[in-house]
Amino acid sequence: MKIKANAKINFSLSICGKREDGYHLIDTVMHSVSLCDNIFIEKAEHIFVGCGDMPQEENIAYKAAKLFFETTKMSGGCRIEIEKQIPLSAGLGGGSADAAAVLLGLNRLYNANLSYQTLCDIAVKLGADVPFFITGGCMRSEGIGEILTPAIPLKTGCILLAKADLKPSTAEMYRRLDKQETVLADTAAVLKAIENNDLASLRENSYNAFETVWPQSNVKAQLLKTDAALVALTGSGPTWFAVYDNIEKAEVAKNALKENEIPCWICHPCETAIEFE
Repeated sequence: MKIKANAKINFSLSICGKREDGYHLIDTVMHSVSLCDNIFIEKAEHIFVGCGDMPQEENIAYKAAKLFFETTKMSGGCRIEIEKQIPLSAGLGGGSADAAAVLLGLNRLYNANLSYQTLCDIAVKLGADVPFFITGGCMRSEGIGEILTPAIPLKTGCILLAKADLKPSTAEMYRRLDKQETVLADTAAVLKAIENNDLASLRENSYNAFETVWPQSNVKAQLLKTDAALVALTGSGPTWFAVYDNIEKAEVAKNALKENEIPCWICHPCETAIEFE
């Protein structure tokens, strides 16, 4: 089977505190977008994952397949080939999307009939944001990312993703945030703006705490020069995104960024994270 694993962006992201075990508590609105990895899965005797030069045991897709067979106690394996289009370590959730695609694909391929909750229980062992990708669309994510509340997706706009070259490590960014006063996004207002397809209100209420500890960004500066309704950071970066009310404006912005040799991709909001073809 062939599966499209869609990326995500964050329309808001607040750091609400820190647990005793060191994990940070978040409140974020995540939304699927159409930039995707292509996943090919077929039955096999053992688990094999092909994805560039990465050793398969280190690939989250391999770990997802291994957990699936351990949970279901089914014999057999799978051959997985991944065509990467989502850039690595970009704040777009590419690896997590691949893992969710593998879980859903194997559930269908082996007729395992695992429930949504069981799939999420497996997914959270792979990473806090993997459960989001089991359904995707638009969701509010709280706790360490495992508490999900579905929301109405955005049905308007065109999105330009632009990746910066470098960023501080996520751990360093969290250390910087720990030293600052906590500021929380108005998540309810963000969700209402998305539901109403109100880009002006979304611009007013969108907030990502990581932007406050982000070094000055040429990518952000370039995007702000374009006719965007909103410019924001996704996750902890290094990808920024801009929302436009039509694709023509997005194309103009993409051409301007490419002149500055900034990698960028045009996509649109999606109602699901995983699509079977």
